Amino acid sequence: MRRAGFWLRATAMVLVGATVVWGAYLWAERFFLEQTREGARATLALYAQNLDGALRKYEAVPELLAGRGDVIQMFRNSRDPAVAARANALTSRVNRTIGAEDTYFMDADGLTFAASNWAGERSFVGKNYSFRPYFKQAMEGRLGRYFALGTVSLKRGFYFAYPVRAGAEILGAVVVKIAVDRIEAAWASGQDDVIVSDANGVVFISNRPEWRFRTLAPLSEAAVREIVDNRQYVLDDLKPLGLRAETVPGARFRLVRIDAAPPSGGRPLPVEYLVESRAIPTAGWTVHILADTRLARTQIRAAVALAVLACLIALLLATVVAQRRRRLVERFDLQKAAAERLEHRVRDRTTDLRATNVRLEREIAERETTEAVLRRTQDELVQAGKMAALGRMSAALSHEFNQPLAAIRSYAENAAKLIGRGRHREARENCGRIRDLTGRMAEISKHLSAFARKPRGQVGPVDLALVIEETLLVLKGRLEAAGARVEVRVPKGLPPVLAGRVRLNQVLTNLISNALDAMTDAPSPAIGISAETCARGVRLSIHDHGSGIAEDILPRLFDPFVTTKRVGEGLGLGLSISYNIVQDFNGALSAHNHADGGAVFVIELPVVSGADAEGAAARSETADADAAE
Repeated sequence: MRRAGFWLRATAMVLVGATVVWGAYLWAERFFLEQTREGARATLALYAQNLDGALRKYEAVPELLAGRGDVIQMFRNSRDPAVAARANALTSRVNRTIGAEDTYFMDADGLTFAASNWAGERSFVGKNYSFRPYFKQAMEGRLGRYFALGTVSLKRGFYFAYPVRAGAEILGAVVVKIAVDRIEAAWASGQDDVIVSDANGVVFISNRPEWRFRTLAPLSEAAVREIVDNRQYVLDDLKPLGLRAETVPGARFRLVRIDAAPPSGGRPLPVEYLVESRAIPTAGWTVHILADTRLARTQIRAAVALAVLACLIALLLATVVAQRRRRLVERFDLQKAAAERLEHRVRDRTTDLRATNVRLEREIAERETTEAVLRRTQDELVQAGKMAALGRMSAALSHEFNQPLAAIRSYAENAAKLIGRGRHREARENCGRIRDLTGRMAEISKHLSAFARKPRGQVGPVDLALVIEETLLVLKGRLEAAGARVEVRVPKGLPPVLAGRVRLNQVLTNLISNALDAMTDAPSPAIGISAETCARGVRLSIHDHGSGIAEDILPRLFDPFVTTKRVGEGLGLGLSISYNIVQDFNGALSAHNHADGGAVFVIELPVVSGADAEGAAARSETADADAAE
């Protein structure tokens, strides 16, 4: 009950603290954002007055020019070159005096016949701007106002146009263009961001260059048509600014978020702004000031942190008082329960010790029995290992010596017949082949342990074409007896491979013999031997036209004692020996079934080139001499 009451009180205190913190947050948010709003409103008033004053400064200039008698005469005789020259000089002088961007005269058809930039590369003279709204307003007899991107200069500007009258007739319009760059330059030093939008919501003035010609909201079809007809902006540049409004219940301010790139560059991040706006009716514009709320948010977090700290201190004090009271109660309970626990502990310890002694005695007896069984098993495993090793050695010797012994017997019989016929040279050649075969048998005996450990024989440059020729010569009798056709495709200039000649001959003899065994029942047995360069060095492929390799045998084809032959025809050791020999050459031996039938065994061997060839050749000759001895 006491513990339940404690948690109930703790929960109530936490809820009270959360309510206090939430109230502090709401108060701080309203207070600091209202302060930000007041500062933004003061700055907005200053910027709006500055912009309105800059416009009013030039508003009366076109009206004053339009009322001059000499200007009216220029409009009456605008086609006269001499008059046009005086008009150009006048517009240039006036433009320099008032500090405007451009000043020019347009006749009743909208054709510019004089301009302050008449001598420049982008002169307005001869250009027709009758499509501009400011010209249409002037021809209606009133002051024209319009903001647009210049079609020739490509500069932003605000245009004032005033009609030139001769009695009731309107002869044309005097136009003064004001640049907005200097206004933006004056705003660049401010802490807040400023944008000025037109009636369609297009931002055309801002101290943030990336916000210019963006829209506050997607443009309507009517607005797009108006912009296109008046050539006010480049339509492709008008993309939404991405304002996302945020609501604060009961607040007098408006918050938005805009994705803005940080000063250091990188991916744009959302920035929160407090927005205040003011209209400029004379121009049809709206000035918006966007005050960054990060400082206010920092102050809000600080106020919330203080509230949290105060709540934590109050909670801590209450907890300390509650803990002291609870400990006084628990101390008496602990003293009473200590004696009971001690008695129970002694009784439980005695029972546990008794059970532990019984368990230890039983485990000791079981362990002694297990050790005796383990010793007997180890003796039996040692004996079985010896017998298995003896069996594998006998099987391997029998498998690998049968072919060379058969060849030696054939060469010996032929040598005896050749000596009897006096063909001593050919007999000596047979004796040399017998010597090579006995050397190969010695090498086979030396490398029969390739199952258990990696051979340490030397390798060197070996002519692959020569090894293939020697292997086919050894197997010539068996190939003729089987009626097998051998097709060898070895390109000229094939680089020498790094291998041992005798051991490589042993691998090829084993693979070709297996190919013959696989084609025992084939009507026209054929073996294809091809070589080519590859990424590893040289790839040698041996393709038979037998029945192929069973899919369940392929993954373990090179394991010892795995064979596809019938019982009594093979022990499954040749491929395993060949695999280890090729591995000793830092090569690879693999097998797969050909798409047209039969099996393909692939040997990939590294090559030797350059300065390494001579040293490797010496090592290879020494290794082959040792193998032959």
